[in-house]
Amino acid sequence: MASLRYTYGLLLRVYTPKTQEVKARVDRALEHVKQVSIVRQDFKSLNRLMLLVPRDYDCGETVSALRRRLKDEGFGARVSVFASHGHHSCEVLNEGLMELLGDVSHALIVSGKAMPYLTFAAMLAIDRAFVTGAKVAGLAVDELRSVVFSGRIQNTFAAWDIESLLQVGGFDSQGGVEEIAPLIRFARRYGKCIAPIEVGAGVLDVFATETARKRHEEVMATKLARQQAECDRLDADFKFIRDAVM
Repeated sequence: MASLRYTYGLLLRVYTPKTQEVKARVDRALEHVKQVSIVRQDFKSLNRLMLLVPRDYDCGETVSALRRRLKDEGFGARVSVFASHGHHSCEVLNEGLMELLGDVSHALIVSGKAMPYLTFAAMLAIDRAFVTGAKVAGLAVDELRSVVFSGRIQNTFAAWDIESLLQVGGFDSQGGVEEIAPLIRFARRYGKCIAPIEVGAGVLDVFATETARKRHEEVMATKLARQQAECDRLDADFKFIRDAVM
């Protein structure tokens, strides 16, 4: 049985700038909702699921489409849809954290492309990491494996102690590498508190739309440079983060 010492809320960002992609995007989100429901049956500490819609990156139709589908599928009372303005990797996530605060102790942030990795075993490994003192834990998924094992946990699939994260300022990078600043601040405050988690074989399931493919390619091509720039901003380096790995 999973520990009931901690409780978890999952934040899943759902949006598209193209109205013609809304139906496919919502269909995929509903698949993920059903997957979470299955995992919840065994990992009962996964108490909340919130679909976050960054209004500044969305075509404006995703929120209403999500709410209609959730109601039609019988999930309307169990899944929250929350829309917010601001950067999709900072302000929107911070708003989601504030919505979870008080209901759960830990936030699980997962990209839709990493949802195949959401399993009972993964949640159990994350929970064990927090029991042993982690402040953040992340799955070393697919092409991000070496990055995550270097301590640079990715919100592609990561879990955060909400109160500790908010105490160090939450997410504040505008470069789309929002994880780096809190990782550095955690390392300075707590020392060894970063937990990379090994996962079995698998691949990221990048959404089969032109928008999603281009976004994934651009993110991966520039990730290292953007992470380095963020370290420079906080007067740290990759080694400093790596030294905080448990």
